Amino acid sequence: MKLGLSSYSFRPLLASGAMGIEDVFGWLSANQAEHLEIATFSFARPGEEAAYDLTADAEVLSRLQAQTKQTGIPISGICLGARFAFVEPAERQEQIELVKRHVELCNRLEVGFLRHDVVNWAHRLGSAGEFEGAFATIVAACQEIADFAVSQGVTTSVEDHGFFMNSSARIKRLLHGVDRPNFKFTVDVGNFLCVDEDALVGTRASLADASFVHLKDFYVRRTSPGPGWLETLGGQFIRGSVFGFGDLETRMILEAVVGSGYDGFVSLEYEGAEPTLSACQTSLGNIRRMLAEIGG
Repeated sequence: MKLGLSSYSFRPLLASGAMGIEDVFGWLSANQAEHLEIATFSFARPGEEAAYDLTADAEVLSRLQAQTKQTGIPISGICLGARFAFVEPAERQEQIELVKRHVELCNRLEVGFLRHDVVNWAHRLGSAGEFEGAFATIVAACQEIADFAVSQGVTTSVEDHGFFMNSSARIKRLLHGVDRPNFKFTVDVGNFLCVDEDALVGTRASLADASFVHLKDFYVRRTSPGPGWLETLGGQFIRGSVFGFGDLETRMILEAVVGSGYDGFVSLEYEGAEPTLSACQTSLGNIRRMLAEIGG
């Protein structure tokens, strides 16, 4: 496996101006990270995340390419939001074209993996009927994108992200519906909690379909501890933590990843309240220690 970080981990420092792209790559190099996965809105100005289009940001792309060349640290994948349901047909097609532009960007940057969403991250399932009504539209959009991505040498995927297209069973149903060999699962070991699926169980159920893996940890509470916690679909409360410090069975999760035979890119995706750089450094150390103990 190749262990690196998602640019999302550095978002607070990038947004405040405390770090620039060059600083991120310098930190990755100093901490022996093997790759950087791009979450596109990481580079947006605060308040402009929803409208940000990395393919149109020539300055950021130039700096990213310069840093990969200078440090030898590759960009492993690109992640972006997309909305194929609960929007008007014209907007749906605009979203499909946006994702296709990022597929082309992957090809240009020699990046093999692209993760896209299918609905707004915050959209919460209203009823089982709502999901059934949107399913065919989502499948068709994913098929169109995956078919386009074949010509670009790119594997596309969805992630257990948000509150709608989440849970191992629901995403596996989508994979079956799309039925394309280059359409896979970005397995985020913690995000299953958003829909109250056990993180270890969800991870174990999903790894056979994984094209990419995100590592993270969460604190989990049954009742609200106060501001700054995310409420899950079933009414629990979660907050990001240093990997190994939270309530997930992180060692058992890593054992599942290693035991599955997965040997691709693995990204630490830190989103906690602890200071970013020390939290990322400690998380990397914990992951490496656990993997060494496991033999992975």
